[in-house]
Amino acid sequence: MILFRTPLRSTLALAALAVNSCISPPNFPTTPSIEFKDMTVTRVDDGVLTAYDRVTITVSFQDGEGDLGLRKEDKTDDSPYRQYLADGSPNRNYNNYFLVPYYRTSDGQYAPVEFGNAKNIYISTYPPLDPAGGKAAPLKGDLTYTTEIPVDGNFTPIKQGQDIRFELSIMDRGLHESNKIVTPSYRVQ
Repeated sequence: MILFRTPLRSTLALAALAVNSCISPPNFPTTPSIEFKDMTVTRVDDGVLTAYDRVTITVSFQDGEGDLGLRKEDKTDDSPYRQYLADGSPNRNYNNYFLVPYYRTSDGQYAPVEFGNAKNIYISTYPPLDPAGGKAAPLKGDLTYTTEIPVDGNFTPIKQGQDIRFELSIMDRGLHESNKIVTPSYRVQ
C-alpha cells in the first residue's frame, strides 16, 4: 500500500509542475496599482479617554516587479529610505503606505484632517510582500491596514455626525508610487 501511494504522489506532483510551467506570469506594470476592496469601522470608547474609530482598509494590489514592502534593515542612513534627508527634513520615502483622512466640511466639500502640528501621522510601513525572496516577479494580492481616528477630542477636528473618507497610495522599493484611491465615506457616530 505504501508503495502505491508514493508513485501516485510523485505523478500528481509532476502533473502539477507541468501545468504550472505552462502558465505565463502576468504582465503588470513596474509601478504598483491599487483598487479599493473593503473598509470596516468599529467605534472604541472606554468611557475614560477620547473615543476613536478603528478603521480597517483593504486594497488589492498588482506590481510587475513584486518589490513591495520595507524591512527595518532597509532604512539605513545611506539608503533612499532613511528617516531624514541631508538637510534634516523628513524623508517621505521612509514609509511606503500613505493614508490621508478627509472630512466633509459644512459646504459639502472634503478637506484633509489636520491634527495641530502633527503632520503625516497616518503614514506607515508594511513589510516585504514578495514570496520569491527578493527576486523580481509579478505580484498580486490584498493589503490590509488598520488605524485609529480620534473623535471629539481636543486634538482633532473630527466630530460626531461628520462624514470621513480616506485617500491612499502605496510605494514600492523602486520608489514608484501607485495610483491614489479614495474610499467610500462613513459617518462618525
